[in-house]
Amino acid sequence: MKIRYSFNQKLPRGLMFRWALWFMLINSFALMIISMKYYTAVPLPEPLLARTFLGLSYPGHLISLAVYALPIVGLGILFYPKRWFVFTLSIILEVFIILTVLIDTFVFAQYRFHLNGMIWNLLRSGAASDVLPVTGMLWLIFLMVVALLLVCEWVAARIAWSWVVKDRPHYGRLVGVLIVMVILAGHGLHAWADANNHTAITKQVRYLPGYKPLTMKRTLVKLGFAPASTEPSLRLKDSGSSMAYPLEPINCSAATSTKKNLLLIVIESWRFDTLTSEITPNIWNISKAGWSFEKHFSSGNATRFGIFGLFYGLYGTYWHTLLAEEKSPVLMRELEKQTYRMGIFASAPLISPEFDRTVFSDIRAKIELRQEGKNPVERDRMITDKMIRFLDAQPADTPFFGFLFYDSPHAAAQPEHIAPFQPALKEVNHLALNNSTDPVPYFNKYKNSLYYVDMLAGEVLAHLAKKKMLENTIVIITGDHGEEFNDLKMNYWGHVGNFSRFQTQTPLVVLWPGESPSAFTHVTSHLDIAPTLMNRMLGCTTEPSKYSNGRNLVDLSPRPYVLISSWDTFSTIETDRITVAKKSGEIDILDQSYRELRGAKVRPEISKSAMEGMGRFYGR
Repeated sequence: MKIRYSFNQKLPRGLMFRWALWFMLINSFALMIISMKYYTAVPLPEPLLARTFLGLSYPGHLISLAVYALPIVGLGILFYPKRWFVFTLSIILEVFIILTVLIDTFVFAQYRFHLNGMIWNLLRSGAASDVLPVTGMLWLIFLMVVALLLVCEWVAARIAWSWVVKDRPHYGRLVGVLIVMVILAGHGLHAWADANNHTAITKQVRYLPGYKPLTMKRTLVKLGFAPASTEPSLRLKDSGSSMAYPLEPINCSAATSTKKNLLLIVIESWRFDTLTSEITPNIWNISKAGWSFEKHFSSGNATRFGIFGLFYGLYGTYWHTLLAEEKSPVLMRELEKQTYRMGIFASAPLISPEFDRTVFSDIRAKIELRQEGKNPVERDRMITDKMIRFLDAQPADTPFFGFLFYDSPHAAAQPEHIAPFQPALKEVNHLALNNSTDPVPYFNKYKNSLYYVDMLAGEVLAHLAKKKMLENTIVIITGDHGEEFNDLKMNYWGHVGNFSRFQTQTPLVVLWPGESPSAFTHVTSHLDIAPTLMNRMLGCTTEPSKYSNGRNLVDLSPRPYVLISSWDTFSTIETDRITVAKKSGEIDILDQSYRELRGAKVRPEISKSAMEGMGRFYGR
């Protein structure tokens, strides 16, 4: 027999708690269906133990996610146990949880990371719409999904209610015990796998959002259930220390300074193979008149770490500490000390990433942190015009530092009438991208955007030549990182997703007055730009290792690896492998096509060198 209750009636709290738990269990099944998308982006595990762990952790964690709403719902039941209120509160919370996981599945499919501090930072700063390519169509899809979820949640709430009010056994305790056993078994298996370096199990943790399984390595080693580790560490540790940057005072002599002007042009998401006479003809011509570096790597696969390494000459792992301390790079300090006039013009806002609190922290009150244009195309046009006006006002007896940061290629944007590469998409629907998507129309749209930016950069370079400034101006043109169009056939699009050359390698062109043209084929890094300028342009004699992880750009000596940073991950790239280390200490060793090198071990000499470089500038 089913007992009837009024929708506005205060109900027994025990009944409402039972309803809430069954309602959340129904939602956990929805989460399990949605979360299957995570495993379309990554292969299922092969070993039996790993599949067992998947069978335990997958339902266990997603049930836990659905129950995250219980503390708030529980408070609602305690203080106001009316059915309409508890239903409404529960539905809103579960819609939020499901929507968050749904969005996360799309983020993970393209970038292989979950919603994290980077996304939150963009939302908090109000710069998400400036930096992320969100279209009107995406907003429409989002609103339709929210409406559909609300309807489905209401149906689920009614189903759960019909179940709990029926006068029959509900088996709630049995179901609860089984769920707890599954969750505990999953955590226990992970604790054993972590202690015994069973990577087929531990690497699965990254696939589920917010999953923090149990680890107890030291305890299991003491109890004899796991061997003591002898593997070299590549763990990225949080440092409680302040920065000792630079390690000693920088010695620069005005007498040996060239007093040359410096123009740094950075193009967002500029990948290495798009510096061509067809795509970027103006920059191509500059590359033939100056230095071109054909194996140049950014210091990161995201903007903040690429720009950070370029200006500081430091690994991106130092970003968070220097941001907290708001300490500017020695390059910027020396430019100011030598009375360089500053012209800083960036299309995307300089507050996100927080370059106003890092790279430009000493001059942020003197520069424009945000452009007024409504889209990257307009803003790129604006900063070009501002740079030309800056050059027109340049005094003859003062050196200048000009910085142009073009943003259009990040969204593959360009004026409609500039589209030489066809067929090209009119608009990119990132939700529709998958491993079967034809990349050519999207790639052509991106190339059209680069063609547009090259036109703008060409105007600035032509203006320099017209004013006869090229004879005394060092011009550096590069990207902040690369951009992938599913080149690996692993459903990677854009950047931040991996450390392959498509996302980390970018062109570097340098026009240095008095130097002969040359095409360099040795490996170089963004880390090398600051020490090269400090030494060759500003007359600094301090050893680069005292303020940088880089070296002179034209140093041809062997380089065993380059280190590239991301949010909670870094990689060492060697000629035959890419070693990716997470903050947790988990390590993947991959070939250049980003496939696992089975049986490969971390090379101790590389590990030791990388760890020294990542710890060198922390105070003792």
